[in-house]
Amino acid sequence: MEVPARIEIEDGTRVLLAWEDGSVAELTASQLRAACRCAACREPEGAARTNAVVAGPVPITITDARLVGGYAVSFVFGPDGHGTGIFSFDLLRSLHPAGE
Repeated sequence: MEVPARIEIEDGTRVLLAWEDGSVAELTASQLRAACRCAACREPEGAARTNAVVAGPVPITITDARLVGGYAVSFVFGPDGHGTGIFSFDLLRSLHPAGE
């Protein structure tokens, strides 16, 4: 498992991840909200809600973030207040692989 050397939230709209290999990834709040794999987002009704929020007219923001142990980050998103997803470092890396 790769561990980011630095995690920064910029303007509540994107996350910058600096990886130990020197690469830097930028993920938008919308990308992260769409990638949530929590149980609520994977069920059909939850997937429909996620799609509606991501495609909606109100921009997705990150209102809070917390480290989960030494392996993940939990984000809280606006405008819907969703915050039950855990984004492992492996998942974050897969959303922006090295070399992209």
